[in-house]
Amino acid sequence: MTMPADKCPQGVPYVMGAAIVQALRDAPALTGAVVLDNPRRASDLSEGARIVFFEDAGDTPRSNEAQVQARTYRFTLGVISRAANARQAAHTDYRAAKRVLRLVCMPALTLAGVQLDGGGLREGEVTYRLENIDVGGELVLGTFTVDYRDPS
Repeated sequence: MTMPADKCPQGVPYVMGAAIVQALRDAPALTGAVVLDNPRRASDLSEGARIVFFEDAGDTPRSNEAQVQARTYRFTLGVISRAANARQAAHTDYRAAKRVLRLVCMPALTLAGVQLDGGGLREGEVTYRLENIDVGGELVLGTFTVDYRDPS
C-alpha cells in the first residue's frame, strides 16, 4: 500500500503560527512594531518601542472519540508599548493585532486548506503583567484557541 502525501508535513499548529506571524508583520496598523515569533528569552522582549509577539501554547485532542482528528490549538498574543502614552498604545496595538487574527488569518487558513471547527478563533483570558518580568512599559497579553481537524 502506498501512503498518500501528507497535506500538512509541518503540522497544522506550525502552519497556523507561521500564518499568524506573517499576517502580523504585513499588517499596516502594526507598521513599525517589532513582531516576534516565539521569543525564547525575556531579553527578546527588551528591544523596541512597540513589540507584538506570538507564542505557541499547546495543541490537544478534543475528547470526542468519533472524531479522533479533532484538535484544539492554543497560542498567546502579546503587545508591549514603551511610548509616552504606553497604556493606550498597547491596547490600540492589541486591538489591531486581534483584528488581524480574525479578519485576515482565519479566512487565509481556510483558503490554505486548514479545516477549522466550531466557532473559529476564541479569545480567552487577557492579562496585563508577566510574572517576574518587567517589560519596561505596558503589556496586553491574550490567550486564544482554535478548533481544527488534522488532515493526516
